[in-house]
Amino acid sequence: MKIKEQTRNYNRLPVLALVVCFLFALLPAPVHAGLPYDTYYMDGNSNKWRQSQAVYVPDKVIRLSFAEPVDLYIDDRDLAYIVDRAANRVVVTDREGKELRTVGDKEGQGALQAPEGVFVTGDGTIYVADSGNQRIALFTDQGKFLRAYKKPDSPYLTEDDYFVPSKLVVDKRGVMYVVLSGNNKGLFRMDAEGRYTGYFGANKAEQSYTNWIKRLVLNKEQLEKEEANLPKPIVNAAMDAFGFLYTATPMTKSGIKKLNAGGVDAFRNRNTWNSMKIIDLAVDREGFLYGIDFDSGAVTVYDPYGSALFAFGDIDVDTRQKGIFGYPTGIALNSQHDIWVTDSKTKQVQTFVRTAFGQDILIGTQLYLQGKYEESKSYWEMVRMQNNMIDSIFQGLGKVDLAESKYAQAMDHFRIAYDTDGYSQAFWDVRLQWLQRYLIALLAGLVIAVLAIKYALKRFKRYAAKRTWPPKLVRYANEMKDLGSVLIHPYHGFYKLKERKVSFVVMLAILLLAVLVKLLRIYGTGFLFNPVDISLINVFSELAFFAVPWITWVLANYLVCGVKSGEGRFHEVFQASVYALVPYLVFSIPVLVLSNVVVLEEKVLVTSLEQIMVIWLGVLFFVMTQVIHNFEFIETLKNSLITVFTVLMIWFFLFVASGLTYNVYDFLYQLQREVTQYV
Repeated sequence: MKIKEQTRNYNRLPVLALVVCFLFALLPAPVHAGLPYDTYYMDGNSNKWRQSQAVYVPDKVIRLSFAEPVDLYIDDRDLAYIVDRAANRVVVTDREGKELRTVGDKEGQGALQAPEGVFVTGDGTIYVADSGNQRIALFTDQGKFLRAYKKPDSPYLTEDDYFVPSKLVVDKRGVMYVVLSGNNKGLFRMDAEGRYTGYFGANKAEQSYTNWIKRLVLNKEQLEKEEANLPKPIVNAAMDAFGFLYTATPMTKSGIKKLNAGGVDAFRNRNTWNSMKIIDLAVDREGFLYGIDFDSGAVTVYDPYGSALFAFGDIDVDTRQKGIFGYPTGIALNSQHDIWVTDSKTKQVQTFVRTAFGQDILIGTQLYLQGKYEESKSYWEMVRMQNNMIDSIFQGLGKVDLAESKYAQAMDHFRIAYDTDGYSQAFWDVRLQWLQRYLIALLAGLVIAVLAIKYALKRFKRYAAKRTWPPKLVRYANEMKDLGSVLIHPYHGFYKLKERKVSFVVMLAILLLAVLVKLLRIYGTGFLFNPVDISLINVFSELAFFAVPWITWVLANYLVCGVKSGEGRFHEVFQASVYALVPYLVFSIPVLVLSNVVVLEEKVLVTSLEQIMVIWLGVLFFVMTQVIHNFEFIETLKNSLITVFTVLMIWFFLFVASGLTYNVYDFLYQLQREVTQYV
């Protein structure tokens, strides 16, 4: 009986296992709250995008049976006006995306034909870029047709000036700035009566090296057959609360421009990130810009000065995933800073809301740019707890420290942010306080140090005169003294060197001293003149960039001057080139000291010494070539230029050789991997 019961229990085990697996299958799958796109912030020090937590997350998807949404505008009441081109209408929704009404009659004067743009004035008047009808149509806030503007009659317009409005903005005077399809002359400007008043804010044709070479090489007939280098057309425009116009132009370096009343770009043609394929832009009440790229689907947030802050979003033409675009066409913001984006591929409008992190950092940035540093402190501290890798956090905290007279702490924050301007300002106050406390002691210490050095030198000279020194040591000392002779009297010094062979020990000592000075400059230069993370410095690369030019100069000078009947032998060229480094040894010390005690306003002291050092080095290498090889002045000049060219050729050859060597190594490595896989 026991055996039968045990057998019966064993038979039940598979059934129990299946029941347990079935119950586990009924459990809900784990939910992943990750966003379908990444968010990046612009690192101002490296000019690279770094990943961060989200500043905007997807909120709503608005469909409303759109046929082809291509543009939208959000007014002061947070009503959204969405242009549905294929349906020949403008859909008006509330803040939640609920449809309120449509603009555009089915027939008659108010009927729209393939509209592409919309703008709403403060009094609720709706301006529609009615592209298919080649006009601008005006409607009341309730959608009743008012009037239309066709192409104005003007002697300044020709038949080639096609009037096909695609986008527009209207200022407080009723002046319209119209984007015309395919027009590269700028924004078409009309007054409130529909009179043409000229083009505004035209782009300039971008010059390239290819065009420059064509103008040099091709004749007039050939140039006429070439495609004309025309300015890129503006594709969209926006206007802020102060009346500044912003234009979007893809396929240019400065894709976003901020135009004043005279049509001058306040951004000064600066390069704007993620604007190469920009399709639309919007500006919020604080002046922050929001652009959208139709190629990558990236929404980029810029500060009021055109500097990129954040970017997020992605594109996939085959997806309907929330937060991903198919083909974005327009962007707008409401009073709560929610971002609305029209998508003609997915036939919907997506909205995005700010995260707590995005709210803190953008409000902190806004207050910082307005000079309200103390008010921004709480926001920066909140952001710092969430992400302490963003430079603007420490810039903001540094400004707060300055306002609170915490100068040393401000220096630490500005150093973390690599903000040399802020660091200089804080260092000025720290230095001033230090001098006020210790100036008398500093002067007294300098006087005592000078007197002590003079006394020590005087005693050493007396001691040296009485003692008999080894001949080698005397020789080394005299050869080291020649450094001063070369520095002050180059011709006399190099003639002395030509007459004898300098000991290897002295030349090695000078070279090691030059390397030591280089290391001191790498690690000891003041932050204002070397704003980098010292821990990331590759000391071997730095020393290589310092030594390789000198070594190749020695080789090239000897080879070139040997071909040009120069008298100098290799050891003479080598030892003269060693002594020619003396300005670097002499000037680097005061440069190093000053870089740690001056501020940016006094930068000229350091740069002047640097320039004098470089000039003096050039003079010594020139005199060295003339003396060692016994050349005339003009002959020395020619051979020096040839030597420099030879140095460049040596570098080019080494670059090509290293590239070929790497390719051979990679080929052999890949071949070895393939062989080992089949063995």
